[in-house]
Amino acid sequence: MNKRIQNLISLLLKEPNIKISEMMQKLSLSRRQINYAIELINDQLRSMHIPEIIRHRNGSFGYDHSIELLLQSNGKEYPEEYSDNDRITLILAYLILNTNYVSLNHLTSFLGYSKTTVANDVKKAQILAKKSNLELKYNRTEGYFLNGSKDDIYRLATLLFSNNTKLFTDDIILEITQNKTIAKKATVLIMDIEDKFKVIFSDTYFMALKFIIQVILLRSQKSKKQVSNHDDSFISQTNEYKFLKNYPALKNLDNYDLKWISLEILTSNVYDKSNLLFGTDEKKIFRFTHQIVEGFKQKTLVQIDNQTIFEKRLMNHLRPACYRVKYHLPNIGMMDVETDQNHQILLKIVKELVEPLEKWIGTSFPINEIQLLTYYFGYQLVNESSSISKKKTKYKAVVVCSNGIIMSNILIRVLEKLFPEIIFLFSMSMREFENSEISYDVVFSTIPLKTNKLEYIVKPDMNYSEKIALRYRVLKQLGIEKNDDQVNELLKLISKYAKINNSQKLKNEIEKVLLINNWNVTNYRGFPNLLYYINPNYIVINQEKNIDWKKALHLALAPLLKDKKIELRYEKELQRQINSPNNYSFLGTNISIPHSLPKTGILGNGISLFISKWPIKLPYNRRVFVIAPVALYSHPNYSRAVKQFARLAMNQKIISQITNCQTSLDVYQMISKFIEIEDKHEN
Repeated sequence: MNKRIQNLISLLLKEPNIKISEMMQKLSLSRRQINYAIELINDQLRSMHIPEIIRHRNGSFGYDHSIELLLQSNGKEYPEEYSDNDRITLILAYLILNTNYVSLNHLTSFLGYSKTTVANDVKKAQILAKKSNLELKYNRTEGYFLNGSKDDIYRLATLLFSNNTKLFTDDIILEITQNKTIAKKATVLIMDIEDKFKVIFSDTYFMALKFIIQVILLRSQKSKKQVSNHDDSFISQTNEYKFLKNYPALKNLDNYDLKWISLEILTSNVYDKSNLLFGTDEKKIFRFTHQIVEGFKQKTLVQIDNQTIFEKRLMNHLRPACYRVKYHLPNIGMMDVETDQNHQILLKIVKELVEPLEKWIGTSFPINEIQLLTYYFGYQLVNESSSISKKKTKYKAVVVCSNGIIMSNILIRVLEKLFPEIIFLFSMSMREFENSEISYDVVFSTIPLKTNKLEYIVKPDMNYSEKIALRYRVLKQLGIEKNDDQVNELLKLISKYAKINNSQKLKNEIEKVLLINNWNVTNYRGFPNLLYYINPNYIVINQEKNIDWKKALHLALAPLLKDKKIELRYEKELQRQINSPNNYSFLGTNISIPHSLPKTGILGNGISLFISKWPIKLPYNRRVFVIAPVALYSHPNYSRAVKQFARLAMNQKIISQITNCQTSLDVYQMISKFIEIEDKHEN
């Protein structure tokens, strides 16, 4: 029983002559709220054959003292006031989990709301069902029935259970189904899948998947109508489908429902998958993943450390995404994050990179899936630049995120950028956290946890104000008083010329201002163009007809070495790269852009150009006219410059003009004019 109704009944029993105006004041409720609560109580009293509460004209109440039985009742409790959307969602879930007609009494008993309210909710549920190509049939004798194809019913179930993970619980589903066997069967099946394929589902997907499988199992038992019992070749090739086909507990399941259980498993986000025995589809997707990563490196000039691990993690997201997109199933945890110019540039790059994957699955990726991929790559880019100068600290943190590998990686990158003073060990699911023995000082989580350490509830899409507030709170509680000296100096200065009424309050406000300013410095949002990285001294014009490529590379790097942008060992790394058959460092057909990680000898930011009128012969029958070594050390916002560089390289007319220039100044002026035009287009 919810507290509001409990308090109302207790007050009536304690003060039999109380009037509604007095009740409103004592319970801090509106007249409408009290009337609604009494309507709910009367529904319950009628079912127990107890006289109802009556409202008198003078505002008092008439009732039988047997209403006290409601306080002692061990029956169904009243809900904690579901929202309108919650009730509509629960009604649809109730109908999905039942293949028979459902009466209005069933729904009012389940929800604990009046018949009038539930009847209105059913009308709204009809509208929502219609959007999913389904119909709520009504029979005056028996009630309501959800009519439509299995595909549409399963898609609606996926949508409801995936996007309302905080609403549905095991108890609610059990109350609807009254079937503990099905619930246990679904749970064991998921755990067997995790064990067989060495995979860990994210917390939200584990719960949603458990409920959706119950829907499929219930409907497969009760509905004998077949749509098609043929295998879907796109799904039947997967190892998951093959495993389920031979799973003893599913031996009586037809191919159609087996396909849907497989699909729900295939589309579920995972935290990790250590099984490397790839199936046919996984091999194809992994090749696509490698192509996407290589394309990203080429277009952004980012060198990805531990690339194999990165690609495996990315595949753990891409594979479910492919099946979600192909079969039009929803994603969990969509983000509404402020986007900037850099993000828009990356978004266009990622859109281009996934085109081969789209051709394979036969449909385009929706913008929300592209957004997630873009943020994943974007935070990889930021991480490459920010990880160079990671500070040592005594504080260690873990991140618990319930929405899978992509969202958890995004969140940990956000927090790493926000708290350079803290070492973030890794992210994990709630189930992993509960069984973990890792030593840590702080935990950042998207859901409340049971821990005696400092815990902060966070979300991936924090706005600027939320980030500042979180940073201020965390640093204060951890005792990282990095601004104390500055604050004390300012307080001394202010006290010389002004009277301070509350020094502690003033100190807190100054600390907050300094915190914001310091954080702004580390999060500079400017977007330098290509000229930020190139100057006339970095441009070398070749006068030798048949120059050796190693000599050309050496001459190209000389200005960067002289300007202390690189160390001498960087040249050896680029030689190794160019001499590799897997060298992907080319823009267009005329420019080589050798580049590597900062740890291989980069000291600063710079791009040099070695320009030749004659082709420079590189290993493996490659020929270029420009070698442009790239050194990017710590600036995370170079996507704009890289995009301009790519356009410059792909413009055959400009390249032809550049290779015919007589001086480095001429080349620089030509690039300047090109960038000026590019900047106008961007604005």
